[in-house]
Amino acid sequence: MFAVDLLGFGRSPKPTDSLYTLREQVEMIEKSILKRHNVGSFHIVAHSMGCIIALALAVEHPEAVKSLALIAPVSPGRRRGCVFGAQPYFPVPEEEKAKAAAAQFVMRQVAPKKVWPPMMFGASIACWYEHVGRTVCVFVCRNHRFWEFLFRLITRNSLHNVICGSTETMEGCMDSVSRRSCCDVAVFHGGDDDVIPVDCSYAVGSRIPRARVKVFQKKDHVTIVVGHHKALAGELERIWRNAGCPTTE
Repeated sequence: MFAVDLLGFGRSPKPTDSLYTLREQVEMIEKSILKRHNVGSFHIVAHSMGCIIALALAVEHPEAVKSLALIAPVSPGRRRGCVFGAQPYFPVPEEEKAKAAAAQFVMRQVAPKKVWPPMMFGASIACWYEHVGRTVCVFVCRNHRFWEFLFRLITRNSLHNVICGSTETMEGCMDSVSRRSCCDVAVFHGGDDDVIPVDCSYAVGSRIPRARVKVFQKKDHVTIVVGHHKALAGELERIWRNAGCPTTE
């Protein structure tokens, strides 16, 4: 079992010349794990932003992936090479696509202009007032070790650069997984998740018809994993045991 610190996360390298794109993240996993350890087939478990990387990895290796477990899936990518956060998957209405306003629609869902709670205020600044977000991002990134320590102290979580991007990236990956891959797909979400709406997981399930969506009540974006590991591990073990087996449902 490999527990991966993505590029720019944890103890993994944080190259200053990297844009931390989806392609770079996938290539890092391929080089450091799949090729280095000669991994021919595998299961993938991903949480939050890691889900789009997992989907992209499944697209690159459709025959090798046995199962795909996505926990509170979001869609990262790039906006002008910037690194500002994670973007949930929101299906864009056809009328918004016709007006070439898909990005505006998603921004209204992801980052409504609010000053409270603090997370929503930060998201709205980063998305709608990009010049302010860039200035803050430069300061935070140059002092990332200090900020990681501070945020761990306050929230027990790490602060990292993440890649944000377009709904088209995730839609393309999901369509490819739905058409080209035959791996089992499961989607898990916390019923009290205030970071990524539960509807996003249902939307992922509708995009990949064979995917099974399960919502854990009274769990949020963090506690669906932290403090819930036994129940989640049980779900994953069942997926791994039954991967590739015909279902009676």
